[in-house]
Amino acid sequence: MISKERVRHMTKLSEFENEESKACQKATQYFRRDYVAMELIKSFFAGTIAFGLLFVLWLFYDMENLVKKINDMDMIGFGIQIVMVYLVFLAAYLLITYIIYNRRYTKGRKQVKEYYNRLKRVSSLYCEEENISNTDDWEV
Repeated sequence: MISKERVRHMTKLSEFENEESKACQKATQYFRRDYVAMELIKSFFAGTIAFGLLFVLWLFYDMENLVKKINDMDMIGFGIQIVMVYLVFLAAYLLITYIIYNRRYTKGRKQVKEYYNRLKRVSSLYCEEENISNTDDWEV
């Protein structure tokens, strides 16, 4: 006999396996600290590349003014200003990365915990059904 509760749980398990398991897979493989640190390292390089590209675009955009002011410009001050903007940009980018991946880890662990609880429930439903069918066999 088909149990509606078991089918409902199995449907939820299937949905999780098809849609959300890939996103939660990394969260289950690492400790929170390791997972977030790995993503911060990736974001450091991605942020540095993004800043470099934005800086080059800004140079092309403001090339005319830079060429006019290049002889009167304090190059050391300009370099320090660029480094300070880079550090502020990178700090903000890494802070946002930390918040996002910390939340993703927490959400992923919670979803995996719910998944395993559903697996246990389906397993217990199978055991209950099997025990009922075994006792029915003895009564005959």
